[in-house]
Amino acid sequence: MPYTANYPATVQEILRPGMKYKGDALRALKAFRRAKAWQGDLGERQEKFMTLHRALCGVYGLNTMLEFNNNSEEPGTSGNSYFDPANDRIVLQGKLSVVTYLHELGHARGWDERYACIWSVNLFARIFPRSFERCNFIGHMVVAGSPASESLSPTNGMGLLDLLNLPGAVEALANAGAS
Repeated sequence: MPYTANYPATVQEILRPGMKYKGDALRALKAFRRAKAWQGDLGERQEKFMTLHRALCGVYGLNTMLEFNNNSEEPGTSGNSYFDPANDRIVLQGKLSVVTYLHELGHARGWDERYACIWSVNLFARIFPRSFERCNFIGHMVVAGSPASESLSPTNGMGLLDLLNLPGAVEALANAGAS
């Protein structure tokens, strides 16, 4: 799929509580959650991300590399992270973020911004529902912190768009198979 910067306007418009994922991908993320990826020093947390990355690459048949650059234990952003398709690598910069990692993995799978957002945000919400409910939504981004008053959780059923109403969604899902 060619790259397009078609970010969704809001998180609410991409929430899909019933979205399907491969069982092995869900198991890998549940193991990551049980490993408490947010605990330990920076090196320990990076190793937990690497373990998740190896598992998800196995599930999806990827050889994508994962690199860490300028990671910090200080609060901040992961917004400068990226997928480098020429070298088939994900570079996580700044704060280690599960949503950012999953988003960049979506790009490694060949998806544009919109579908990478749909896949990563919904997968994070499914595996980490309490963390998701505590997040702020700023445009299309999920940001750690106390929920803003306009934030919606995937469980309250408000503000969801029907997947079939998204331009190209049916074709994207048909081509992607089970996510």
